[in-house]
Amino acid sequence: MKLSLILRRSALHLVAALAVVPALSQAALYISIVQGLGGQPLYDEQFVDARKIIEAASNTITDADKVFSFSGERATRAALLKHFTELGKKMATGDRAAIYLIGHGSFDGETYKFNIPGPDLTAQDLKSILEHLPGRNHFLVNTSSTSGAMLETLVGKGDKASNPAFVVISATRNGNERNATQFGRYFAEALRNKDADLNKNNNISIQEAFDYAEKQVSTHFQDESKLSTEHAQLRGDGATLFNLARLNASEQKAELASASGKLVELLKKRKDLEAQIEDLQVRRSQLNNADYLARFQQLILQSAEVSEQIEAAQKANGPIKPMIEADPALPKPPGGTRVP
Repeated sequence: MKLSLILRRSALHLVAALAVVPALSQAALYISIVQGLGGQPLYDEQFVDARKIIEAASNTITDADKVFSFSGERATRAALLKHFTELGKKMATGDRAAIYLIGHGSFDGETYKFNIPGPDLTAQDLKSILEHLPGRNHFLVNTSSTSGAMLETLVGKGDKASNPAFVVISATRNGNERNATQFGRYFAEALRNKDADLNKNNNISIQEAFDYAEKQVSTHFQDESKLSTEHAQLRGDGATLFNLARLNASEQKAELASASGKLVELLKKRKDLEAQIEDLQVRRSQLNNADYLARFQQLILQSAEVSEQIEAAQKANGPIKPMIEADPALPKPPGGTRVP
């Protein structure tokens, strides 16, 4: 392969990677989806729809056995606290967690509660859940009314307060926005909508889902000629690097299923490299600049080389050259990598 071609391909992959590489994270991603009480048939239906969309989207970005869904009598406080305790024991330091809360909330001026059968989950419960998960780079989205009231407990006071260990989204600005929200259904919709994919990389990041939902909420109230009763908030760093759904998962699955021989190995290798790149990007702040750039450059060059080999194999008229091997001397992301 000509050097100029490698560099050109590498440049293209570099641009794509900086826009968030589409892949499963090398470190495991665990997703927990909680559907709370609807109270009325209309809300019950909306919450079920959102849960199912999120479940389907989650299965495009991580293994099915790492997606947990709770609704009805399974979504009690005791069951959920047990789940997250067990999850914390299962997770490695480099793993990540994403938590979806779909439902209604309440705020009495002091305590925020997410409404589920029996005793509700409180803001303090949510803080404890997040803080006891190993590692960092976790995510929680709360789509309920008054959900903004949990922010002070989770990230501190002030409009710019955040916690470096996780990203948090609330559907409302504070506990005074008590109306049932529109944000949740639009956030779920973003996970399967190409219009939400602003960088056209076939993935939906936290930031893209948030921006899409926020825009749709604004349009909803404008169309209804009403003042908005909700103002979603996003706190924390890394929302652009944390993917929640892959739009082309079925195409990738079909491509792998129809492949044979060396092409299967190459497709799996590309997927693994993309996973390593995404994991490296998410952990960017945990590496010094020189280490990050060295590892990043190597992974990009490997990815470019493998893509060239895939093209040659697909055309069935070009040699498959040996893949570039990783330099063991280069630093690995904190928490290490998990061999699939």
